Amino acid sequence: MILVGGLFFVLLGELSVLLDVYLGSLTQLLVVPLWLFLTPFLLGGFVAMIHGALEGSTSVGTFVRGGKDNYVSMLGATVVFVGILIGLSIVGTVVLIIAGAAGFAVGGGIVVVALVSVVLLVGFAVVFMFVQFYDAAIVVSDDRAIDSFSRSVGLVSQNLASVIGFSVVFLALTLLGQGPGMALYLSSVEFTQTGETVVTSTSTLWLSIAVTLIVGTIVTAYAYTYFVAFYTSLLEGRRND
Repeated sequence: MILVGGLFFVLLGELSVLLDVYLGSLTQLLVVPLWLFLTPFLLGGFVAMIHGALEGSTSVGTFVRGGKDNYVSMLGATVVFVGILIGLSIVGTVVLIIAGAAGFAVGGGIVVVALVSVVLLVGFAVVFMFVQFYDAAIVVSDDRAIDSFSRSVGLVSQNLASVIGFSVVFLALTLLGQGPGMALYLSSVEFTQTGETVVTSTSTLWLSIAVTLIVGTIVTAYAYTYFVAFYTSLLEGRRND
C-alpha cells in the first residue's frame, strides 16, 4: 500500500517533466500552482499511510483521510516552507553578488565566489535539516503549521548527531531513487539558449520516465517509511527523557 503513495509523488514529478518537454516552459505557470495545492494532500496522505502501517494497519482510505484531515495545516506549512526557500535564495544571491564584486576588486573573485557558495550551500542544508520534520509533526503529532516547525527545530536541536546521520542517509536514498532516471533524462534532451527543452531521443526520454516510476516509487516508499519511523523514534526519545 505504501508503494501506492510513493507512486502518486513520482507521477506528479514526471507529469511536470512531460509538460515542460512537450508544451514548453510556460507550463510551469500551471505546474507550480498544481504542485503547491496538490502536494499538501499527497504528503499528508502519504505520511498518514506510513504512520498507519508502522502502527499496525493502513489502506488507501488512510491515505485519503490523512490528506483531507491535514490539508489546511499542510498547505499553510508548505507556503511557509516555500517562503523560507525563496527568502534564503534571495539572501544567498545578494551575498554572492556582493562577495563576487568584492572578490574581483581585490583580484580573487573566482576563489571568493567559490568559498562563499560553499558556505551558503552548507547554510541552506543546515536550515533544511532543522525544519525537515514539519510534515511529520502535522500528521503524527497533530501540530498546526507554525507549531510544526517549532517542534521540528526542537527535536533536531535535542538529537543533532543522530539527525545529521539520518539526513545523510535520507539524501543518499533520494539520489538513488532519482539518479538513474535523471541521468537518462539529461541524455535524452538538450537545452537551448532561450531556455527551451528539446527532445533528442524520444525512446530514451520515455525510458527515463519508466525507470523513475519504478525505481523512484520503490525508493520513495522506503525513504519516507524511514523518515516517519525516525521521527516517531525522536518523539519516543523525548518522552523517555
